[in-house]
This record gives sequence, structure tokens and C-alpha cells, in this order.
Amino acid sequence: MSWWGVLPGIGLMAVLWLGPGYAVLRALGVRGLLALGGGAGVTSGLAGILAIGYDLVGLTWSLLTFLAGALAAVVVALVIGRVLGTTTNPAAGAVAGLRPLEPRERGWLALTGLVGAGVLALAMMTGMQRADMPLQVWDAVYHLNALWVIQDTGNASSLGALAPLYADTTAPYYPTVWHSIVAIAPGFDNVTQAANASSIVLGTAVWMSSLVALSRVAWPARALPVVLTPIIAATFVAFPAISVSMLGVWPFAVSVACLPGALALMIAALRGNQTWQIYLVHALGFAAAAAGVVLAHGSGLFSLALLAAPLLGVLVFRQGRRYWRRGHAVPVAVILGVALVAVVVGGSWLVSFPPVQAIMDYQRGGQESYLPGIGSLLIDHPLIYVYDIRSVNLVITAMAFVGVYLTITRRHARWLVVALVASAILTLLAAGPPENPIRFLAGFWYTQASRINQLFVIPMVVLAAGGLAWTCGKLAARFRVPITATTAVVLVGVGLATFGLRWPSQVEVMSSVYSHWPIAWGTMIDSEDELAMIDRAAETLPDDAVVLGEAINGSPYLLSRSGVDVVYPQLTTIPDSPERVLLAQHFNTWYLQPEVCQAVRDLGVTHVYADDLTFAEGGKWEETTPGLRVISTDRPGFELVDRGGQASIWRFTGCDT
Repeated sequence: MSWWGVLPGIGLMAVLWLGPGYAVLRALGVRGLLALGGGAGVTSGLAGILAIGYDLVGLTWSLLTFLAGALAAVVVALVIGRVLGTTTNPAAGAVAGLRPLEPRERGWLALTGLVGAGVLALAMMTGMQRADMPLQVWDAVYHLNALWVIQDTGNASSLGALAPLYADTTAPYYPTVWHSIVAIAPGFDNVTQAANASSIVLGTAVWMSSLVALSRVAWPARALPVVLTPIIAATFVAFPAISVSMLGVWPFAVSVACLPGALALMIAALRGNQTWQIYLVHALGFAAAAAGVVLAHGSGLFSLALLAAPLLGVLVFRQGRRYWRRGHAVPVAVILGVALVAVVVGGSWLVSFPPVQAIMDYQRGGQESYLPGIGSLLIDHPLIYVYDIRSVNLVITAMAFVGVYLTITRRHARWLVVALVASAILTLLAAGPPENPIRFLAGFWYTQASRINQLFVIPMVVLAAGGLAWTCGKLAARFRVPITATTAVVLVGVGLATFGLRWPSQVEVMSSVYSHWPIAWGTMIDSEDELAMIDRAAETLPDDAVVLGEAINGSPYLLSRSGVDVVYPQLTTIPDSPERVLLAQHFNTWYLQPEVCQAVRDLGVTHVYADDLTFAEGGKWEETTPGLRVISTDRPGFELVDRGGQASIWRFTGCDT
């Protein structure tokens, strides 16, 4: 299906992700770009909490029930705002900036937003080719089937909704905020379209509005950095392209995309000399957005801590000093003492929490030197796969260094520099030699450099926005031309220097895991014909069909695309199911082992998915499934049902007697 057919759905999904949260924040009294940028985080928090609550009380998850819950949250926020007098208080609008943006400045922001978001969206769409093209990476298989499960069961709770993907052998905790919103988004024919559309929405509407809000509070006296932010954001490949394509980690992408907006609300909650009512509503907004960041993905808590810790320390110190000098020494000392104890105790408990330990214990290799990682950070080159260098981002890196100079010399927003350095160090720790004794610090993000690198982008964008705005001002003064004309010329230069806002690299990264051939890390669906066969399965197979096949050869896509039950809905064999482990290892000798046929009967297998694509030909490889790698369908018991490319589906009767 072409992208034209899902454009209305993309627009509706953007409204669904930004709208409820924006309405809650606006009802509280948060204004303008701050409310818009924090909206997606608040919506994500609402979705996570409501999905858990609905499951506990037996209420079906749907678009209608979610909107009803969001409406209730807006009403509560409106009551709070009215009681505090902040909903209509114009003073609340001064928190984000020293002055409101003028209509002309808003117009320019709308234009740069359209250009930045438009170019990025078009590059991503070009790489994906079609709106219904499935993402062929490990995590994506899981997430696509998770979307189908949520639509099928009406349960989107993070506390067990995805049990069907584990053959109901366990009901694990798994963050389902992304799934819960995408599964109910209107305007799509199937979950593949909705998932692909979410990549566009997260990378443009959510990410860019979130960054604009952070730029607004980081440079409160200047409008130009805010106006430039969408263009600068569009030049980075590390996020969103890597996150929603090569990694296929949509839940993590939600957490990262909402993070700048949450940080902006935190700054507003602790900035300046405002009334306590205005502080409170922004603090409530921050709590809601932070909940969205954390519920979207557990590592969001550590991402928030990494970027917010230096900022929070500075702001808390300033506020504490202000109230201490006003004669409130005892309350300040007590509050700070309690906070310190809470951080120590909570941090100790969190690090020892089994799910966190499992994340930190994840073993991952690294490079012998830190130099390749440093080079990749400087030019914004992917840290996860060997891509050709088709474009670089040196001009934006240079502007970020200008921003660093400005923040240090002017003693303004220096927390951005600390956050930049901290995220760079952790990225390099994950990318570098495994024997480094402090490498465990990167464990909160699975010790994966390409994940931590996405956090590095946040301070880079904001610092580069400040540096580029300063450069435009200097050039305008030097050549005595209007700042608007100078900025336009500079942006044209940025477009040329970044090869069309990194268009070649954006397209390459997206296509490397979407096109049929070749697929980075190995192909699962090798042709249009195989994909068509999978899509026909809803008609060619009976309603009670259960298909057995090696998961890496494409069979899991039958569930999300055709609603056909499969033995392996994800690319793991589900170790808690002995029957599934047995078939993965020994199905190809079913005629010699009666226990294999017994497992076939126990699982209700009716059909077999075979694929002749080999690892040598570019197929994916999995060590734990040798019994499904080569299936001899020429033996009695196999009856051909359909064929597509090198793949085929067979009715299996060999174990019927």
C-alpha cells in the first residue's frame, strides 16, 4: 500500500499522541510550546496507567475507552488548575521564556517545523518503500505480533498482556505504552501500517515538538534557537532512524522522543521566582511526562537520571539557597536530607531489582579502541552496523561546540554540557573495550552504544541550536543584512553541508531493514512473492490452522499480517515450553522420534512453513533451531498449500496417526 493511503492515519496518530497530554497540561495551566512538547509524554503516561487499570477492573482496551480515560484526566487537571488559579493565569506563560514568541516568530517556527519534519518523513518513507512493508529485525517481529495480540485480546497492560507471545507459560512485565497507543490508532488496515506510521509520528511530531520545548526553556531570551531546532533535529540519523529501523525498538524510541519535553517541564517547575501554584502545576506536568518516559521503557528512568541529574542538582541548589536566605533554613535542610536518603535507598533497591539486573548483566562485545566511537559521534555515523559514509553532520557538530562555548562563557544552561559529556562517555564505554572496569555503567541500556547515542543527540540538538543562532547573528551584524535573510542563507548552507539534511544516510538506514534484499543481519522475507503468500494465508489456511516453521524464516509474520496462529510468534523458542524446544531441535526427524509427533499433537500443529533461503544466500541464522532449518517436504505427510518465492506452506499430516 502506498503512503498516500495512510496519510490520514498518520495525522490522526499524531493528534492521538499529542492531543490528550496537551489538553491535560493546558488544563493545569501549562502554556504554549511547553504544553505541546510535553504532551506526548503525558499521553504516554496516561496510556500506561490506564491500560494497567483497565485490565485490573476487566475493561477492554480500545480507542473509545482510552479517550474516555483521557477525558477524565483532563477534567481532573481542569479542577486542579481552577482551584490553583493557574488555568487562565497569564503569568504561567512566562515560565518557558522571558517573553512570548511573536506571531512572526511562530510563523517561522511553523515553516522550519514543516521543512524539518517533512524532509525527515519523506526520507524515512523512501527507505521503507511502502506503508505495509514489514520491518525485518529481531525486535520488530515481537512488537508487530504484540500489536496484533492487544487488538485481539483488548488487553494492553504492561503486567501480562503479552503472555500469548510466551504461549501463556508466563505473564511477564513488558512496557506496552507504544503498543497500547499504536494498536488503537484509527486509519490503518493492519498493524504493519500502524507500526510504520508510528515511526514517522515519533520521529517528527513527538520528537521535534519535544525538542522545541526544551530549546524554548534552555534559551528563554532568544527565539531563533527555537526556530532552528526542527531543522537541526532532522540532520541526525542516530535518532529516530536507527531506533525505529535497525534496532526496531519502538518502545525505547517513545521514551527517548518524550524525554526532552519532560526535561523542559522539570526546568519550568524549578525555574525563577514564580508563585508556588505555578511551580506546582509544572511539577505535576513533569511527573506525568516523566511517568510516560519511564512506562514507555524501563531504561527511561536511567535516561532521565542521566540527563536530568546535573540540571536538577543546579536548580535544586539554587532554589534551596533562595529559601535558605529567606529564613527557611530548617525546612530546606530537612527536605534535602530526606531527598538524599530517598535517592540512596531507592537507587540501591533499583540496582538490585531483578529486571534491572537482567538488563545490566546483558553481555555485549565492543571494539578494541575508542577512536571509531569518537569519530562516529562527531559525524553522527551509526554505531550498530557497518554502513558506508554517505553523509556527515560536521557542520552541526561544529555549531554544537559553539553552543558549548556560549554556555560555559555565559554561565547559562551549562547542564547541557555536562549531559553531553556524560552521554558521550557512556556511549564510548559501551562501544569500546569490554575489559574496562567501569563499563558496567552502560549496562542500564543493555550496554548498547547505539541506544545511549540517542541520548547524546538531545543536548547536541539544543546546543547546536544556540550555536547556529549565535552564528547567524554574528554574520548578520558583520555584513549588515537582516537576520532573517542571513538565517535563510545559513540554512541553505546547512542543507548543502548535510547532504540534504542527511537524506542519503536516512534512506540507507531505513532501507537496510525494510527492503526485501539485502537485509542487514540477515533476511527473513526474501521477496514480494513470499510476502504475498503470507498475506494470502488468511484465505488459503483454515481458521484453526497452527503453523510450525523456523521463526527466522518468516513464519511469525503470519500472525500479525493474516491472523494465523503460529508456534513461534517471536524469534525465541520459549524455553518454558518443552514441546516448542523439542520441535525447534528435532522436528526434521519427526518420523524417527515418537516424542516429536506427540509434541506436534499437543501443540495442535496443522501446517508447516518451509523456506529454502540459506545463510550463505543472505538468510538469517539461528543456532537454537536446527530441527526447523531444513525440512524435507518430499516425504509422505506434506501437502503443498501455497508457495511464494523460496518459501512455502504445507499441510502436515505425518503425525496424525
